[in-house]
Amino acid sequence: MQNDLLRFYLKSRLSLFSVGEDYENAEYIVFGVPFDSTTSFIPGCRFGPLAIRLFSENVDYPDVDETSLRIADLGDLLHTVNVRWMLKRVYRIVKKIIGDGKKPVILGGEHTLTLASLKALAKYTIPTIVIFDAHLDLRSEFMDTKINHATWLRRFLDKKKGKIAVIGYRDYSREEIEYAEKNIDLLISTEDIEENIDESVDRLSNFLKNSEKIYVSIDLDVLDHVSIFGVSNPSPRGLTYRQITKLLDNIFREKIIGIDIVEANPLIDKGVSASHGAYLISYMLFHRRL
Repeated sequence: MQNDLLRFYLKSRLSLFSVGEDYENAEYIVFGVPFDSTTSFIPGCRFGPLAIRLFSENVDYPDVDETSLRIADLGDLLHTVNVRWMLKRVYRIVKKIIGDGKKPVILGGEHTLTLASLKALAKYTIPTIVIFDAHLDLRSEFMDTKINHATWLRRFLDKKKGKIAVIGYRDYSREEIEYAEKNIDLLISTEDIEENIDESVDRLSNFLKNSEKIYVSIDLDVLDHVSIFGVSNPSPRGLTYRQITKLLDNIFREKIIGIDIVEANPLIDKGVSASHGAYLISYMLFHRRL
């Protein structure tokens, strides 16, 4: 009883949704990747993991019993400016988590980290990958480098495994869209969603119909930067929160094998982006539709 009282009143550090499950008993394993060294516009998303945890304490989920939330938060990867070092560590961590029959929930940090997560996942299964992003991230090179936030999906597609959908894109080069039309299984632009959200929902639903293992990656710049401008590469005419959650209603919790939320930059908007990130994670895992 005394230990329960101490755990209720005291905590050693922030954790996502203030949960504190042990790794062995958890279903979802949270860790942060405070990395933004390839960011080309506004740095600061390395502070995203901490901010998402902070704002997750303001999230209520009345439709579930808090004691049933089997989530362990392991903390953050050590900070580095070396992209290959970061990718190797994320790969090893995700490989361990998946190998133990658990599901990673990764807090970014820049979108480059998803390359390592998907490569680790592909060692065990052939996933269906759903990416929400204002950008296609399909450049062959960017700023004279092969691996960065604008090329990571191209690098994954060099040795593609699984079906891929990119949703909410609106800011891209001719090189990227031509490559995407040949190599991405489902493309739904912001314009498609604005013109007919129901048709976009149906297209995603059909794409996911026979998918049993789904990885979801959300770059927060997919959202409209009028309401959420705290991202590394903001782009106007984005999705509303209601639009993205309506699309997420196609993705059932039981089929999710991994999640990442990336590019929250709390230095710009005092945490609005991080708050959206926390709510989107809670929507995918705890909302009553599931």
